Order: sequence, then C-alpha cells, then structure tokens
Amino acid sequence: MVTTIGIAPGCPAGIGPEVIARAIVQAMLPQSTRLVWFASTAQLLEGARRAGVAAVERSASAVDQRVLLGRGKRAREVRCAVAVADDAGARVVPGRVTEDALASQRDALVRACQAAARGELHGIVTGPVRKKALVIDGIAYPGQTEVVHHHLAKDRQPPLMVFAGGPFVLGLLTVHVGLREVSGHVTAAALDVAIERLREATTAIARKRRPRLVLLGVNPHAGEGGLFGREEIDVVAPAIERARARGLLVDGPVPADGFFADLARGQRPPDAVLAMFHDQGLAPYKLLVGGEGINVTWGLRAPRTSPDHGTADALAGKGTASSASMRAALELCVRLVGSRAKSSGSSPVLST
Repeated sequence: MVTTIGIAPGCPAGIGPEVIARAIVQAMLPQSTRLVWFASTAQLLEGARRAGVAAVERSASAVDQRVLLGRGKRAREVRCAVAVADDAGARVVPGRVTEDALASQRDALVRACQAAARGELHGIVTGPVRKKALVIDGIAYPGQTEVVHHHLAKDRQPPLMVFAGGPFVLGLLTVHVGLREVSGHVTAAALDVAIERLREATTAIARKRRPRLVLLGVNPHAGEGGLFGREEIDVVAPAIERARARGLLVDGPVPADGFFADLARGQRPPDAVLAMFHDQGLAPYKLLVGGEGINVTWGLRAPRTSPDHGTADALAGKGTASSASMRAALELCVRLVGSRAKSSGSSPVLST
C-alpha cells in the first residue's frame, strides 16, 4: 500500500525545514511512503544544508521537482509541489521574520490542506509556524489546528488537540483562548465531544480497545466542593456520568496538581487525560515527553500531526535543533493512515 504524506514545513526562518530534512532520513517509514513537500526545492535544499543532510536535486522538469535526501539505505526521495518562483520562503534568512517568510508558511499550509481535501494525500505533517502568518482570506486563525480543521473537518463538531509520546495521551478541552475565557467554554456539549474524540484518538494512538480516561478539574483542588467554582459540580461531573452511561471508562474530575504529583510518585497513569486548558495539560506533559511529543488534530478526514515545539529562532540555521519530535510526528502520521485503512477494511485511495 502506497501512503502519500504531505509536508507543510512551517516558517522557513525557523527550524522547521532543517528538522524536517533530518527527520525524513531518520524516520522509520515503509518504503511505500511517498512524501510531498509543499514548498520549493530551494527551501528543502536549504533545510538539508542547515541540518548537514546530504541532498541532491533530481528535477525532471519544472513541474516534476524532486530532492533525494540522505545516502545509502536511508536515502529518501521527496517531491516538491511548489516551484521556486512561487515560493517567497526561498529568500529568507534563519531567525529573521519577513513578509516572505510569513507568506511561505501560510501558503504551504493552505496548499497541503487543499491537496488533502481533494483526496491527493492520505495525511499531513506540519512544521512550526508563527501565529501572525495565519491570516487567510481575511480570517485570523489562532493556530494550525483551526486552519486544518477548516479544510478537513469530518463533521460539524470542533476538533480536539491531542498530544502523544508521553505516558498517556493528552487532550485539551480548550486551546487558543485566554484564561479568563476558559470557564465559558467548559460546556456539556464541548465535554461530550471532547471525551468521545479523546476515546477515539487513544484507541488509535495507544492501541487501546477500551481506554481509561481521566478528566482534570477546572479550578484549584477541582473546585473544593464548590468553594472555588462550580464547573466541576455543574458541568464536568455530569459529563463523566453521561460517558459512563455510554460504556466508557472515565474518572474525575481530579485536581491537576495532585494528579501529576501522584504520577511522579509512581502511580500508574491512565490511558488518556483531558485537561481543561492549554497550560494545565501541556506544561507538565512537555516535561514528561522529553522533547519527543507529537501534536495530533483529531476530528479530520485525514490524519494531521506536528511536533510539539515552536520555530525556535535562536537555534535556526545552527544545525543543532533536535528532530526527535518531527521524526515521531512523521512516523505516527503514517501509522494512523495505516490504522484507518485497516479499520475500514480497505487501502486508502487517492483521487487521480
């Protein structure tokens, strides 16, 4: 089975191109995997140069541009979907944010999403971008998750930002909203969707048929019986009861600090955790994954994964940035495509 994965490399002024070039030759991918780079050959060659990865341009024509990365058995060919003349990102300097850099990361992401929506890709892997680049058709998107979901939503429900690579799968109920807005987003409908999405994601990522989920509280001490807030009593606990009525294994709400303290003391982790807001879950999770976390958008028609780090301008162009998270994102995307094909009983089919 041939699996075609699109790569939107993120900001060319950041570490995206170089960690992707290194990850491509490091990743354990089936030989049947085809990689499509949604930026120019010049940008991929520059990323390889920064990373110290051997790269040879093998373009047959202006519309068939390819780069061979690596040597020997680890060598892998990448098709580039954008001509140099169409890619402003080929003219940027590491660590220097310009309008060209912003245009390049935005255009690469949109092109990859559109290709997946047309059925030309089985999955997408995205590099780190800058939020100010995500103004598309006059709409300011808070993150790549929202852009990808706009193009590839499988239903009308909101996506779930999921993280893998640690001792459990992490889901975030709210993501790119200010802390003062979190409580308003903790609703019965949002929790029902998030719990089901997290169950689906954990089944696929952790390969658990009936995963055990834990929901963290919204407030300190999970509200302390209503003393610090009633979200746990009025919204979270009833959502847990509804999930249990559907046959799911769900516990909580539990105080976030106590949960992570117990984990540090050796308590066996659940299969998945739903945090109520961004830093509540991600701050400790990034410590747990040790630089190899993977961001997954759940609720799409095609898998999308990404590393769990940013553009890291201080490291851009130095060749020292770790590619571990990007490598893991590539490998997981390919595995999720295969899992979907197996569960549907047929190989994924691309449009012609």
